[in-house]
Amino acid sequence: MTEAEPPRLAGQRVLITGGSSGIGLACAERLGRSGARLALIARGPEALEEACARVRNCAGVFAADATDAEAIGAAVERAAALLGGLDAVVVNAAAAAYGPFAAMATDDYRSTIESALLGPMNTARAALAPLSAGGGGRLVFIGSVAGRVPVPWLTAYAAAKHGVRGFARSLACELRALEMPVSVAVVNPGPVDTPFWERVRTPDRRLPPKLAGVYSPADVAAEVERALASPGRLERTVGGLMAACAFADALAPNLTVRVIGPLARFGWRRRDRRPASGADGIAAPARRPRSRGGLSTRPSVLTRLRTRRLSSSSSGT
Repeated sequence: MTEAEPPRLAGQRVLITGGSSGIGLACAERLGRSGARLALIARGPEALEEACARVRNCAGVFAADATDAEAIGAAVERAAALLGGLDAVVVNAAAAAYGPFAAMATDDYRSTIESALLGPMNTARAALAPLSAGGGGRLVFIGSVAGRVPVPWLTAYAAAKHGVRGFARSLACELRALEMPVSVAVVNPGPVDTPFWERVRTPDRRLPPKLAGVYSPADVAAEVERALASPGRLERTVGGLMAACAFADALAPNLTVRVIGPLARFGWRRRDRRPASGADGIAAPARRPRSRGGLSTRPSVLTRLRTRRLSSSSSGT
């Protein structure tokens, strides 16, 4: 892309759920710079307003909980009216409980499933009509490698992300069968440096282990931008190592369980000694907009190579 050319997503009308924090906020920042006109949805109005003020091309925000089908439906409808239609919806909002499933309260794993699976389903159903009305739209789900491989201590979240993947793939088939002009993509990152890790609900109120070598939310946002700028591929993974792990699990699932089990025991012993501070993501929305959580990150070389290739092709080099 040269300086004389418009940004890749110039004029695209994009709605992002969970847009006040983490990956959703990183997507808003990236897509706004790429010229998209944005509307943001999340539960907390204050964090939403602050996020919108710092993001380019943010037209407005709507406070809604995606687990409430009626509320998210009304918010999507209002966002579409504000933007004059929708070209894409990035489905991102989710909260989770963390810890041994046997110690997890029923309400905690139920809330995780409602947030990370039913919320995306509610959002998708609300988005299909406005996306179709424009003659062709894109529905991008933020999935997870947890939807491809076993992830101890995040059992309910992993179940939800497996559900998101199955739902998205099945929905893509249905849309083709019905000849609806909406494409579907799922972006599957590994662990990402976002406030998610300090806002999971744990049975003993202690924080999870501090992860190192996780991916940047900016890399996930770059993959989302690529899914919008060059649709057609259903699944995208952030991180070559994550892609290798998913491939290995597909080849030898029993071996994966035998290997990850002992590693998970070691990780549980390394939990952060600090107690969790403030309300967790299940109990309350983000209070201020932050995309990063302060963990040690590493680049997704695979994603950056793909993004560079997209930039080269759009500039005609």
